[in-house]
Amino acid sequence: MKAVTIVRHGDVEGVRVREVETPANPTADRVRVRVRAAALNRADVLQRLGHYPAPPGFQRDIPGLEFAGEVEAVGPGVRLWKPGQRVFGIIGGGAQAEFVVVSENLLAAIPSNLDWVSAAAVPEAFITAHDALFTTAGLKMGETLLVHAAGSGVGTAAIQLGRAAGANGFGTSRTADKLE
Repeated sequence: MKAVTIVRHGDVEGVRVREVETPANPTADRVRVRVRAAALNRADVLQRLGHYPAPPGFQRDIPGLEFAGEVEAVGPGVRLWKPGQRVFGIIGGGAQAEFVVVSENLLAAIPSNLDWVSAAAVPEAFITAHDALFTTAGLKMGETLLVHAAGSGVGTAAIQLGRAAGANGFGTSRTADKLE
């Protein structure tokens, strides 16, 4: 399969598209996804620069934390997904490749109104914001939400999720144009 690879830390000249080994058939609760789009975010740039190592067990030379694609194969313990379904998800690294293998619990169905590219840009920011608002803070309808860095990807996601949950939201930013 083809993958974006980091051949040398530093500027973009150290990145190449190369042939790498396709992930093996998924085992247990794992799903192999044919990646149709992968997002590029700050962690990917930091990985390219040599400042953000991939977590243990993930590709050190293939960046990418979020993706959208089609389920290609499932492990014997998978209950949520079938081949051909459109999914998006997160992974510790390696999403900028033609295939990824990921736990079934790190995937979600792509809404029918999202194309591949739009769907790939959702997981990291929205999952981070959702975890902070609901898992950690326990945000409830009618509560007040203050979002610092409201113009960032996670900040924008937090505002949207808070609004959808019925919270009264406020945001901060270093620049006024990001608050509009």
